Amino acid sequence: MDRQVGAQSASGSYIAQAAEGGTAIVATYKVAPAPPPTAGAVAEGARILARLPTQAVPDPAALPPQSRMPLARNRLFTGRAPELQWLARHLGPRDGQVPTVVLAGLGGVGKSQIASEYVHRYGAFYTGGVFWVSLADPATAPHEVAACGGTEGMDLRSDFAALAPAQQVALVRGAWQSPLPRLLVFDNCEDEETLERWRPPSGGCRVLVTSRRSAWDPTMELDVREIDVLPPDDGLALLSRYRPPSSLAESRALAAIADELGQLPLALHLAGSYVSRFKAAITPDGYLSQLRSSPAVDHRSLSASGISPTRHIQTIAAMFALSVDRLDDEPTRQCLLHAAYLAPGQGIPRPLLLSSLGLDDGEDAAMNLEEALQRLADLGLVQMAVDGAPRLHRLVAAFVQDRLGNPESLRQVESEAWVHCDVHAFGGTPAMRAVLEPHLRVLTERALPRRDLVAVALANVLGLYLSRRGDRDGSVSWLQQALAIKEEIFGVDAPETAKELNDLGYAYLGGPTRVLAEPYLERARRLWDPRREATNLAATLDNLGQMQIGSGRWDLAEPYLREALDIRLRDLGPDAYPTSVTMMNLAQIAIEQGDLATATDLARQAVDIRESLGERCDPTSTARSHMMLGHILHQAGEGAAARRHDERALQLYQTALGTRHPQTLSAAVRASSRALEQGDLTSATRLIEMSGASGDTVHDDDLLAATSGTDLNNLGFAFWMTGDYAAARRLYGMALGRSDTQATTLNNLGMISERLGEYETAAEHYRQALTLLGDETTSRSNPPLRARVLNNLGVSLALGGEPGAGGRCLREALNIRRDIQGELGHDYAVTIRNLGLVAQREGRLDKAQHLFEHARNLLSKTQNAEYGRTLHLLGELRHTRGDHAGAAADLRAALGNRTAALGAEHPDTAMTMQALAAVLLRTGHAQETGDLLQKALQVFERRFGPQHPWTMDLRAMLS
Repeated sequence: MDRQVGAQSASGSYIAQAAEGGTAIVATYKVAPAPPPTAGAVAEGARILARLPTQAVPDPAALPPQSRMPLARNRLFTGRAPELQWLARHLGPRDGQVPTVVLAGLGGVGKSQIASEYVHRYGAFYTGGVFWVSLADPATAPHEVAACGGTEGMDLRSDFAALAPAQQVALVRGAWQSPLPRLLVFDNCEDEETLERWRPPSGGCRVLVTSRRSAWDPTMELDVREIDVLPPDDGLALLSRYRPPSSLAESRALAAIADELGQLPLALHLAGSYVSRFKAAITPDGYLSQLRSSPAVDHRSLSASGISPTRHIQTIAAMFALSVDRLDDEPTRQCLLHAAYLAPGQGIPRPLLLSSLGLDDGEDAAMNLEEALQRLADLGLVQMAVDGAPRLHRLVAAFVQDRLGNPESLRQVESEAWVHCDVHAFGGTPAMRAVLEPHLRVLTERALPRRDLVAVALANVLGLYLSRRGDRDGSVSWLQQALAIKEEIFGVDAPETAKELNDLGYAYLGGPTRVLAEPYLERARRLWDPRREATNLAATLDNLGQMQIGSGRWDLAEPYLREALDIRLRDLGPDAYPTSVTMMNLAQIAIEQGDLATATDLARQAVDIRESLGERCDPTSTARSHMMLGHILHQAGEGAAARRHDERALQLYQTALGTRHPQTLSAAVRASSRALEQGDLTSATRLIEMSGASGDTVHDDDLLAATSGTDLNNLGFAFWMTGDYAAARRLYGMALGRSDTQATTLNNLGMISERLGEYETAAEHYRQALTLLGDETTSRSNPPLRARVLNNLGVSLALGGEPGAGGRCLREALNIRRDIQGELGHDYAVTIRNLGLVAQREGRLDKAQHLFEHARNLLSKTQNAEYGRTLHLLGELRHTRGDHAGAAADLRAALGNRTAALGAEHPDTAMTMQALAAVLLRTGHAQETGDLLQKALQVFERRFGPQHPWTMDLRAMLS
């Protein structure tokens, strides 16, 4: 490119005093702007810029002539491809205002390193040159800008060095406004005024800014990219470039070092230099031990001298001190300190930070907090997470604690955070507890060595958090430590230990460890003062009731729960959440006793209480109450009402846990099952798709490993209802090892075997389920489930050639279902129909038809899949009796029902096609017969396989 040389031109004249009293005309001059680039140069520059790659990072290349780049490329630069590609997308061809991007973040996070790497890899695409300008000190900015026009930059004039500084700056700024593509890097620009002053208002420049500041005036139209620390793999890779590991153990030590330093690039650079320089004297494990033995920020390695690739401060503490020392108001310093006492690297909920500062959640306090956080963000001390939550790097937190920390502030943070977190132990959402837990853990671990009451309170709440999310071992560990400290302070069995005893017992309630809960809960029950601590006593009584329920001792559970409910109604009222807990537990007992009316009333009250509390109640708790009420209503034959509650539970789980959580999956499957039972295939399919369940789900071992036996059974049932028997069987097989659902799982496996014609195998599954349930006099008995298993066993025995034994099972099931639902209930009608199947197998065809028709009439109000099966059996019976017209009518109705309720690809639908085809064949409808058999054969081959006996029979029938 031709060098452009400026010229002087006259700017006017003025009168000046001449020698000997005369006057003279004096000409003055100004420096004319450099000639603009030629149209050809601009076009060539645009063409080359258009080739700037945005999908792949190019190799380093020489910069265009006349560039000013004082930094050599750092050959140890590691990672950051997404950031470089983002810059390329934003600094390529664009219309409108001069494109300006900001790399924002904590000091030492590598903003200038990324900018430098971008220059050396992408700078060749800016034909007008690349110009690196330090704006760290606004007072020296004119000198930095002027230097871009001299011999080390654009070389705008041969006499450029002789010009006044203001003239040099004017020439450079004029050149920057030309249409020629150029890249300007404004390093360490921390205020809007400085950027506005030096950014060209127009022209072909692209501007890349590095700054600790992330919030800028929207009218400046900046694209801001927050730079985070390195991913762990890149952090390890960077350290490994300084000191290649000689073994797997050394690699793991280097990874731990990177984690200890919070993956901060500057800290990794200093640490890498240190372990490389002293390779003969210290191992990575030894260095790691040193970092952990005292605040890492104080280690000599992080204050080492040396050459920085970006010529910035290399001492970590000195770099942070530059920002902290600029805090000139106490409220902002306190905000920083209190945030530093919380979990480093984790988003801090604003309500928690307000609480730790002793502030209310009013508008004024919230505004003051935002101002403080914005000031800290401007200084690079606080970063804003993607969700807007503030967070501190672990090295910043350690530095702030060392520089500003004091015992009074720490105690205030601990006390206020405990109060805040305690509220969410049972009243908050799982998502909120997940956000608070890291902060609670950090505070607890720091306080525990003091073994005081604050440490007890924190450990106790942390234990409850872990218990709520299912980490029993972790929960018990913290609660045991809390109890031990309390007993050290007050003595064993002191009244002051009652809460810790109760909470430890509560943690043991889940799973087979519940037997360990009893001694702790009984000790707590004896220690509570029933006059002053009645509500606490009620909590312990409720826990004792839950323990007895979990152990199957229903008769022992009820007195505890009745006493707890009386206390809670008296002292807390009928609308309190704890009252709803006891109601739910009593509803379980009522279900066990077969008293569905009482169970429904209690569960409905619990649902109303939790719904009325709204956000003050954990939505998963509200969802569980809807699930229980739906279960009770379903047992009572109120399918439509049950479905409404199941779908409300699904909605709550999706909001609280997301769509891929096992509990959400379970709720979606149950809701879809209810829809299928009511013949609503469209809604059932939508709900299954919403849950993410598919054939792939059956092989998603990670998801299924976290899924309970109940959820696996529900998911299996959904696949069973859609005709995917193989998927259902695999899920039931996985559920078989879950002891809490053994009987249900065996029943479901029996249903699969029966549908596949394996009647002996089905009967064996059912008998095993009945053995687990015991007889009706044992505490293990579950009347609704027992009736279901007996009903299914009766069908398998009848179809397998033992109608007499099948009839006995069905009559026992009918009696149980009559007691639960009455003679108009859905399940009662199903068993009536199955008794008709027995009568048919015994040759009592009039009786069989009567029972089928009676069941059809009872089920007609639901029009669900059981109604379709009843029509199918009735049609087959009419065909056997020679009533071909009646048979065809029933089977056509059955086919319509099954197609709507189960879908055209379901095996049951295909069986009805086959049965209807057999009737039509007898009545001369050959074409329709062939069409039906062909469709049925396709389903059989897909669902059962080409070698299954039913498939081969159907193929023979078609031929």
